[in-house]
Amino acid sequence: MENDHICARHAICFQCFKAGVDRTRARREAWAQRSLPFESAAPELTPREIQHRQRMLQHLQHGFPRIRVNQ
Repeated sequence: MENDHICARHAICFQCFKAGVDRTRARREAWAQRSLPFESAAPELTPREIQHRQRMLQHLQHGFPRIRVNQ
C-alpha cells in the first residue's frame, strides 16, 4: 500500500510537525502536574497556630489604630 502523504516522500509537513509538538507539550504538562498537590489534605494546625490565627482575625476585625500626622 502506497502512502500518498507528503511526509512519506519528503522531510515532514507542518501538520505532522505540529502534531508532534502538541504531543510533546501534552507529555510535558502531564509530567509537570504529577507532583501538584491537588488531592492532598489540608495540613492540620497546632493549637498555637490556631490561636495565632484567631488573634490576627480579631486584630483585623477591630481595625487598625489611626495615626495622626501633624501638619
